Amino acid sequence: MLAAWQVSLAMRTMRRNLGSAISISEIASLCRLSLCYFVRAFTNTVGIAPYAWFVQQRIAYAKRLLTETALPLAQVALECGFSDQAHFTKAFAKASGYTPAKWRRRTTFREGVSG
Repeated sequence: MLAAWQVSLAMRTMRRNLGSAISISEIASLCRLSLCYFVRAFTNTVGIAPYAWFVQQRIAYAKRLLTETALPLAQVALECGFSDQAHFTKAFAKASGYTPAKWRRRTTFREGVSG
């Protein structure tokens, strides 16, 4: 199990770097742990592996951008740290069950109806 300060530091570091490449080994180092121990302890503490948690955060950020902005999908992909729109679409669809474009249309439609 990670100490509360390690969980907080790891999550804060990952959230600050949603739009860029991240090294889990650098985060482990910040937490003063080996990579293997950090990954195992983070997974046991949080319930999900660190990189999977990081991708979830990227997807959540992408959902906010898709809902709150009119940015093109390619720009949303880059803002969220994905290498390209194809990679973004694949990760987003795996996480949400919808492509980003379809998710945006569904969300915009619902907001338009309820708002």
